[in-house]
Amino acid sequence: MTTPAEREILRRIEQREAITFREFMEVALYHPDGGYYTSKDKIWGREGDYITNTDVSPIFARVLAGEFHRMWQLCGSPGEFVFVDAGAGRGLFVEELRRAIYRDFPRFMQALKFVCIDRAVREEGLRKDVLWLRDIKGLEEGLTGIIYSCELLDAMPFHRVVKRDTLRELFVTYSDGFCEVERAPSTETLEEYFKELGVELYCGYMAEVSLDAKRWIEDVADLLERGFVVTVDYGLPAGVLYREHPHGTLHCHYRHTLNNNPYQRIGLQDITALVDFTSIAMAGRKKGLLTTGFTTQGYFLMALDILDELKSVLPGEREPYQKVLHNQGIKELIMPGGMGDTLKVLVQHRGVKDPSLKGFSIKDMKNIL
Repeated sequence: MTTPAEREILRRIEQREAITFREFMEVALYHPDGGYYTSKDKIWGREGDYITNTDVSPIFARVLAGEFHRMWQLCGSPGEFVFVDAGAGRGLFVEELRRAIYRDFPRFMQALKFVCIDRAVREEGLRKDVLWLRDIKGLEEGLTGIIYSCELLDAMPFHRVVKRDTLRELFVTYSDGFCEVERAPSTETLEEYFKELGVELYCGYMAEVSLDAKRWIEDVADLLERGFVVTVDYGLPAGVLYREHPHGTLHCHYRHTLNNNPYQRIGLQDITALVDFTSIAMAGRKKGLLTTGFTTQGYFLMALDILDELKSVLPGEREPYQKVLHNQGIKELIMPGGMGDTLKVLVQHRGVKDPSLKGFSIKDMKNIL
């Protein structure tokens, strides 16, 4: 049985013979009646397809609360400060964050206005003192505050290319099943993308190019007058990403399993690839966003003293199970080889003079961007 997303993709291929992978992915993830993100209720957490930082431990939001408080202070502690969670999903991160700020930084809390943005929002408006919107373009320009995202950019539709004598783009067609054909790039921007990065793909190398992610950071820069952009996502600097992954980094999530076949379970599984953080930093700079720092999530959280949140489990203690779970969550957030390494933190700023953030005090890798 075909899904609504699959039927829509087949209809478009029938009309045009082939479509870009970016268009295929857009329909598979965001089709209004059958896209992965727009039609499924349980895609996060233990019962869903993958686990986010907030699912792992509420300590993630509590530790970041202190760094967001420092950002507010660096902006001059204004009386109105907007916190935007772009790609908010269920809104759990903002719930935990509000709880932590209310407890530890009451003056900061008085200045805050919270906005959650997610394409899957069924109804826009104010709910429990949080404004919910479908698109970041619903915000007014001249914003002072923080625009935060976690695992948003890696879920944005991307083009797929392969280097032959010239750069070719992979299109999706159908012949006894979905298959790929190589054609001239659908837009000159794909070739310009690599020229701007100063990256030359080796012959036969495949890669993903997210023009949507670049446009998103440009839109964010247009909105922000003073403050910070905080991006937490799976990714690498361009020099590493496009040299060490000859087959690209496309992968799919389905019920806590990974596969590399986007043409199965269309609309029912996630499709993603690693973020090119160099292009995000460069696009921001062109729009006036300066790079504050770049590091791994593990280094960032340890610099914010997350290890102080560990709880002692005493010998012979009754019911230590909750403490063990608490400590295990912290371990998952920072451990090398897992989320601590693969998730990166990029912070950019505008209208703030030479900000120094605690999160980059252990290791700042912005020089490799």
